[in-house]
Amino acid sequence: MNVRETLRRINFKIGTLDDISGRAINPIIPNRNIIDELNMQMVNYANITKGIQDIYSFPLETNTPFIEAPVLSLKGSSYFYAYIVSRGTIFPMDFRAQRDVFPVFNTSPIQGISNWMMPWEAGKKSYLTLFPMNSITRQSSVLTNPIAKDDTTIPVAASSGFISTNGRLTIGSEKILYSYKDSTNFYGCVRGVEMTTAVKHDTNSDVLENNVMLFYARLPIKIEVFDDNIIEKATLDHEIEIVEEHLNGIIDAIAYSLLIKIDPERAKVYKVDADALYSQYKLDVKKGSAANKNGTNFRMPYPINEGGIPYGANFVGY
Repeated sequence: MNVRETLRRINFKIGTLDDISGRAINPIIPNRNIIDELNMQMVNYANITKGIQDIYSFPLETNTPFIEAPVLSLKGSSYFYAYIVSRGTIFPMDFRAQRDVFPVFNTSPIQGISNWMMPWEAGKKSYLTLFPMNSITRQSSVLTNPIAKDDTTIPVAASSGFISTNGRLTIGSEKILYSYKDSTNFYGCVRGVEMTTAVKHDTNSDVLENNVMLFYARLPIKIEVFDDNIIEKATLDHEIEIVEEHLNGIIDAIAYSLLIKIDPERAKVYKVDADALYSQYKLDVKKGSAANKNGTNFRMPYPINEGGIPYGANFVGY
């Protein structure tokens, strides 16, 4: 559901007959105030439910002591899983607290393939330190031809060492998801992932492997408005990052929160305990994840696919 449809539903719930029929001279509540309440409710939803989830990937160099955490990551229980890629092979990583990390890594520097990640805070900023310090570097190549912002095949000098399927790249400030590769191309690319923008890139632009993948819960992207009632088309077209079955309850919570300030009697129709509602949604998110994990007959993959390559293998030379 986009912002336009969300605003329409909220205004329908809070409006009087004159508001809904268009006879009212002024809106009952300015759009800016509705958007402010929508932003606050979405933040509460994200904090309680961990229902807005994303992937953050980046190219990790050797001897990198720490990195900045994703800007919108939650302060508590944000991270689910992480892995690092070394020459086409995936190595899972664990999240550990300071009390676990420093008794083990008590001599600096200790180097190897990083397999522990320690979150820590510095004021409003969040960081991640990797242990042991990484002794491998990300793969890199260069573009052999320019690419437009909507190209889905990326030609490179060589792709040796990059993960074979479902990998991620960085070119300039853009992050790109690719489906698979051969020796000189990445295919099935999804451009401008992870809140970056797809742009054109010139020949010889650096193509970096995002060799660390972080799965996490985050805050919503804030909806910006600069006028009480006029909202730009791009903002109205923005897709809200909450599933519709949950957004319907949030709309009721917004209607109640706004109406209680001006008409408590009408507000009773939409009375919602937002914290209780979001706690229920938190259970929905957990149950959905558990169903995905437990509702399937898990087995080891068949050893060989039709092309003769073992399932799950990421051959360096492929």
